Amino acid sequence: MRRAWIPPIVIAALLALALLLAVPPAGAQTTLTDYDADDDRLIEVRNLAQLDAIRHDLNGNGDATHADYIAAFPDRDTDSDTRMGCPAQMACQGYELMADLDFDENGDGNVDADDHNGAYHDGGSGWQSIGSSGSPFTARFNGNGHTISNLFINRLVTNVGFFGVVGSGGVVEFLGLPGANVSGGNEYIGILVGRNYGIVQGSYTTGRVRGGEHIGGLIGRLDQAGCRVRASYSTAAVNGYGLGSTHAGGLIGSGWACQITASYATGPVTITGANAGGLAGGYYASGGITASYALGATRGSSPTGGVLGLRNGAPGVTDSYYDRRRTGQSDTGKGDPKTTAQLRNPTGYENIYANWNVDVDGDGDPDNPWDFGGPRDYPLLRVDFNRDGDATWEEFGNQYRYIPTPPPYNPAHDHPEIYQNARYEMATACEVRTTGEGDEAVTTSTLTFDLGNYTRPITLALSLWDGDVFRSLQSQNIAMPELRQEGQTATVEVVTDPAQTRFRLDSEYGLNLVLGYADCHTDDPVE
Repeated sequence: MRRAWIPPIVIAALLALALLLAVPPAGAQTTLTDYDADDDRLIEVRNLAQLDAIRHDLNGNGDATHADYIAAFPDRDTDSDTRMGCPAQMACQGYELMADLDFDENGDGNVDADDHNGAYHDGGSGWQSIGSSGSPFTARFNGNGHTISNLFINRLVTNVGFFGVVGSGGVVEFLGLPGANVSGGNEYIGILVGRNYGIVQGSYTTGRVRGGEHIGGLIGRLDQAGCRVRASYSTAAVNGYGLGSTHAGGLIGSGWACQITASYATGPVTITGANAGGLAGGYYASGGITASYALGATRGSSPTGGVLGLRNGAPGVTDSYYDRRRTGQSDTGKGDPKTTAQLRNPTGYENIYANWNVDVDGDGDPDNPWDFGGPRDYPLLRVDFNRDGDATWEEFGNQYRYIPTPPPYNPAHDHPEIYQNARYEMATACEVRTTGEGDEAVTTSTLTFDLGNYTRPITLALSLWDGDVFRSLQSQNIAMPELRQEGQTATVEVVTDPAQTRFRLDSEYGLNLVLGYADCHTDDPVE
């Protein structure tokens, strides 16, 4: 078949028209995404891809050209005056988290290749830390009270953490990392930061961390006089493996001329070497610790300590305490040993806590950072993440507060009670069904426990209210029923005498914490 002949002049005209259509008319603007919608000079992060892209922009000005950065922040403004949507003539200064993120995408309890198409599993190595010794993170990262859950790292290198190295001028604040599982190499291993030269404040970690030397539940190593750790805590288990493991602490592995203020650690610390401390493994030169405490069992070669393992030089340890029963330590001069009752009984800034109303934000005024609870509570940190003007401990992650024994059974209650555990955002509820009549009546109580964000391995046990106290089912000749757990929901059915319908679920993990309880009442049955 012969093709129709098209005059060259027509072809040229068509090409010119196509080019004209491809070029926007004068004055037309391409729609760009504003990544700083609130104009606070912090680029907004809403997903893991954007989080990962931060490693290509360690000074936080949004000027990165790496392909992964461009893909994570499409349609961004690259103009030098309004880059990423930051206010005109004012460069971006860092990043802020706008939502909770989770590396365990499918919620199966494992961070593996099935999550996010394996993008952050890296063949079993997990997350690659942001910042290194040669290229530290020097911008601001504001978590806005959000969490990044189930961080997984397994890399036999130095400077391991969510951030590998935070440099001088860098700030990490108001961020929670619950359920972390971090393993590093020779030295400087922490869940939040491997090595810190900057400021960390209002942040916390839970889970576990392992490494060779300088291992901390929050930060592996603190360096230089300008660095600060303020109003932060960790409940993570800290483990130093290998014959040469040294310097491990519940919060900080070791510190050099740096300040820790109004912070605490409750996780166990275990190393094969020396310098294990409930709060910090070792502290050198100047700097020091103020208005802080530690509770975790601490094990290692001498020297060890309830607050500090090793104190070398002139670091001050001021108004900082440890529970000598729970830590298993009895040292003095690098933190003061206290009994459990001494740590729990003050319910305000008095007695041993008289000097604890400290300046946290650095403006020179005391900030009332602590909530002391009742006479059976340890102090907890207060924050105002929801910006309602009322700082509370419940807003600040997985802090543990003693759960009081429920009030005596009252058959006049009209409905089953529902208990909300603020620490784990866990709720319990109970439903009572009675079938049959008279001597053939059978009462079945169905208890449902929504475990919320409680992710650690636990052993669940039921106890029964006998009219005076809770006692185990076995001690009351009741067989332990099957406890069915699917994801974060546990359900159990118990057939009992109609008068015995009050139960409590306990965890046999760690401190035998009461996760919650539910009242079941036969005067409000569900037929």
